[in-house]
Amino acid sequence: MDQAWVEVDIKAILHNIGEAEKKLDKGVKICAIIKDNAYGHGLFPVAKALQTYGVYSLGVSDISEAVSLRKQGIKIPILNVVSALPFQAKDIVKYNISQSVSNISIIAALDKEAKKQGKTAKLHIEIDTGMGRLGVNSCDFEKFLNRTAGFKNIKIEGIFSHLASSDNNMGYTLRQISDFEFTAYCAPEGAVKHILNSSGVINFSGAAFDMVRPGLLLYGLYNNKEERKKIRLKPALAWKTRVLEVKNVKKGSSISYGNTYYTRKNTRIAVLAIGYAAGYNRLLSNRGEVLINGKKYRIAGRVCMDLTMVDLGNNAKVKAGDTAVLIGKSGKETLTAGDMAWKCRTIPYSVVCGIHKDVKRIYL
Repeated sequence: MDQAWVEVDIKAILHNIGEAEKKLDKGVKICAIIKDNAYGHGLFPVAKALQTYGVYSLGVSDISEAVSLRKQGIKIPILNVVSALPFQAKDIVKYNISQSVSNISIIAALDKEAKKQGKTAKLHIEIDTGMGRLGVNSCDFEKFLNRTAGFKNIKIEGIFSHLASSDNNMGYTLRQISDFEFTAYCAPEGAVKHILNSSGVINFSGAAFDMVRPGLLLYGLYNNKEERKKIRLKPALAWKTRVLEVKNVKKGSSISYGNTYYTRKNTRIAVLAIGYAAGYNRLLSNRGEVLINGKKYRIAGRVCMDLTMVDLGNNAKVKAGDTAVLIGKSGKETLTAGDMAWKCRTIPYSVVCGIHKDVKRIYL
């Protein structure tokens, strides 16, 4: 048995997909974003469940992820939402991956490779409506579209954009949506238009166009408290570890590196089998909390590479081998990825994606 592990509730993910569908008009497709190891939840198990559920497509951010899924039997469309380089064209065509594009060099490489393989390369052209990242500028889109249409072994399957602040800036988001709608009017007939991410689905579902790309909400996570009032999601991930040892410590004792924590009284310290090498953020030093046997305890001292200490006070009931919950429930208490993100001054995405791939995933 592993000393630290992640539990993933597949039913929770499917519930969250269902809640997203309730926000959308009938016929709107769902491209479920499972990039970066499904936000730490496990790429293939999540993909398999979503394929069985019946989502239209899956979104990844790296060709290696898409190839891995194809080799493991995933048949539904896969969209790589991040630009690729020409040397990746062979695999993109070979494994029937839909590729986002915003420059001619990758399109030319895909056209050449598709001709060689006797296939058609599928493209989704990205428009930059205000993210300032990847994408063709709106004013250049029609010219870019015409150049792309000149390649004979290419199919323009979709037109899309990325929202920059759909969780907190309504005005800016509405301008992006309006710019996208106006710019994409000349898209080829049948091209799938899509712009909404998770917060977009929650807050701007009327702008779903033909497809949406939920990511964070699939895993039961929110960007802010306001979103909790608009959709009922179930967290899909719990992160747990074991108590390795419990020791009695005298008042005034220093705990962990750097002498940043001294005990204020005679107390008991639990040593947990988790550290920053597994993705437990070092910023949780002296700030983070864990649950043991239904009670909440504060981290004592700095998080180490493989170990973390907790001050138990005078609680004599915690013992070696007990389960410590880093994210999830214990008794009536709950710690969320959002709670951990707040402690680390970051976002929930960073927390779940930061859990090391070597930490064992158990699927419920």
